[in-house]
This record gives sequence, structure tokens and C-alpha cells, in this order.
Amino acid sequence: MKGLFARLREIGSAPVRPPEPLPPLWFDDEAELVLAPPAPALEGDEDEWWESEYGSWRFSAEAGAMRRFRGFRPSVGTDRLLQWTGWLESALPPGRHYLVSVKYPSCFPDEAPLVTILQPELPVEVPHLLSGQRPCLYRGGYRDGYDPCRTTAATLVAWTALWIHAFETWQWSGQWPGAEA
Repeated sequence: MKGLFARLREIGSAPVRPPEPLPPLWFDDEAELVLAPPAPALEGDEDEWWESEYGSWRFSAEAGAMRRFRGFRPSVGTDRLLQWTGWLESALPPGRHYLVSVKYPSCFPDEAPLVTILQPELPVEVPHLLSGQRPCLYRGGYRDGYDPCRTTAATLVAWTALWIHAFETWQWSGQWPGAEA
């Protein structure tokens, strides 16, 4: 894990440590990256994707792209999966807020991160909403959405913002705007 934290230190300048208790990774109010050691791996656990040389480089790129979304914070959950969590605000009145999570699978980048709208609870009849509050952001397959070489968490957050706009338009008009995904 040292590779991940060394790369994260390069992203922010002069990180500051707030008092304990702290989540494993987060940004302070001035978007300075602040670090705490991760939970120790259990004996027999495999390395996480971000612990490889490529994974360390890739996470640096992911973190750099996510700087555009200042309200999103990285963390490592008890399942030892890396995720970004933050709020998106609707551009439509009355400016509702949506808590969004982008969780990397253990085999990232071979599989796409999983996007979930944690709050508010969405009605089950919403078009283009998969089980578990997951917005349908793209079709599966190469060139139809997720590209393991280019898609970042920031891409998925931007697509989620577009999905939220379409959802709120659907609530108002009864029709989902745009083409089918």
C-alpha cells in the first residue's frame, strides 16, 4: 500500500492531518489530500489493485481526474474496496442533492467501478435504474461506455450527473430525454 499513499501525497501539496478518528483517505476543506494508514490486510489476502506499479500509477490518474469533483472523498471500506463518495446537486429547481458512490471492484480496471445513488431513495419505477439504486449509465461492451483504458471515476460521476438531470426531467415531464443507453 505504500505505493498508493506515496502517489496520493504527490497529488496534494503539504498534506495536513486532522485529529483522530479519521477515515483511511479523505480531502480536507481546501482539497488538500490527507492520509491515514489503511486497515491491515489479513493473512493470505491478495494485494489490492492499487498496490501494483500500474495500479499505483492508475490511482494517481484517477485521483487527479476526481479533483474536478471537490465534494467527493476517497475511502477504503471494511470490504477493502476503494471508493469515492460525494454529493451532486441538481441544476434543476429546487436543486436537490444526491449522495453518490463510485466503488472500484477488486479486479479494476478489467471491470468497471460500480456507481450507486445512496441518497435519496429513488422510486423503483424509474426508467434506466438498475437494482440497488444503480443508474444505467452506458451499454455494456467496448466503445459503448466503459473503456478500461480511458474511463475514470470522474467520467462516471459526470455521467451520473447527466443521469440525474434526465431523471429529474422524467419526473417533471413523464418522458426520459435522449436516446436509450
